[in-house]
Amino acid sequence: MDFDELRRRYAEIIVETAINLQEGEPLLIRTEVAQREFSKVLAEVAYSRRASLVSMQYSDPELSRLRIDKTLEDDYLEFVPSYLENMYDCYLKDGWSSISLRGPESPDILEGADPVRVGKVNKANSKVMRSFLKGISANRIAWNVCLFPTEAWAAKVLGSSEDWERRIWEVLVPILRLDSNDPTEAWLEHDVELKRRCGHMNRVRYDKIHFTGPDTDLYVGMAPNRIFAGGRCVNQKGVEFFPNIPTEEIFSTPDHTRTDGFVKTTRPVEVLGTQVSGAWFRFSAGQVVEFGADTNREILEQYLNFDDGARALGEVALVDADSPIFRSGKIFYNILFDENAACHIALGNGYADCIENGTKMSDDELEETRCNSSLVHTDFMIGSEEVSVSGVKDDGSEEKIIEQGVFVI
Repeated sequence: MDFDELRRRYAEIIVETAINLQEGEPLLIRTEVAQREFSKVLAEVAYSRRASLVSMQYSDPELSRLRIDKTLEDDYLEFVPSYLENMYDCYLKDGWSSISLRGPESPDILEGADPVRVGKVNKANSKVMRSFLKGISANRIAWNVCLFPTEAWAAKVLGSSEDWERRIWEVLVPILRLDSNDPTEAWLEHDVELKRRCGHMNRVRYDKIHFTGPDTDLYVGMAPNRIFAGGRCVNQKGVEFFPNIPTEEIFSTPDHTRTDGFVKTTRPVEVLGTQVSGAWFRFSAGQVVEFGADTNREILEQYLNFDDGARALGEVALVDADSPIFRSGKIFYNILFDENAACHIALGNGYADCIENGTKMSDDELEETRCNSSLVHTDFMIGSEEVSVSGVKDDGSEEKIIEQGVFVI
């Protein structure tokens, strides 16, 4: 296996197809220091596409953990430099493209950290990032979330670090469609299928989405102006781009006041930097009224108390068991991959672009159409081969969308 060739092909898919970088555009890459080498490959491809500038923004999770553990006063954890909000506003104003490159050097770096302190740091950072993330959710710029494997992350997925690079790429290559003669064409063909499924959902306009399965009987209310999206989006310049590579979901923004029932998650999820497994929720009139988890319940509680919107839904997404990520049989301990393996719901902020004319609405107008507003947004996987999904019509009748994990539309 030629790893250098794989890196190059993967970088080309991200820059040329996912971001669809345009001539003269600046590119922002946000990642960890451990991703410096692959970031350079992305930069080389970007400059070959006539990027005007590639700017790297590196974070160091070990220093972040050090701050959480060693800062003498809890209130100090709420400090964020004042220039950061202006900097992120400039990325939107100046029309940068953005790549968020995942792949942790230390996947469990926040295990055992004080959940209250973790919450303080995340809340302060979320306030600074809010305008930027709202701009991204409204597709003001082209953006993409992707992942490059590290040894520690691969070992967690594979069970050991033995021969990790070859073994993890054997898993990732079909998921990323790098085994195709023309990966770009493969992604574009996949986009057509995602758009077909969205077309069905947008024609029928179900009043509710009903999930049933073991420990799950959940109704997610929709609104008449909701749109299902998936695959490529279009930014304000009219440029098409993939927000995620890989991507297998079709998704929409529910009416955050109309979620009722019980649901249990089917995969672990990272919440405030810590893995939570076995989470379950009971909803009434849109709000989480009871919850629990097999591990790190206290972190989940911190999340749910983040702000008023953290206990209500901002997204409902449909993925079937034919997803290559699900077929791999792996748990990836990374939301980018795990959310594209199974149906999921998100607690927190809703997507304006899944509401008719939503990207042109003010915050007050979005609130009137019952789009959830929050500083956070975290996906919780609730799908499996044992879970079925139906669409509920206005008259109360139901039609199957997914039967035992597989799309029937």
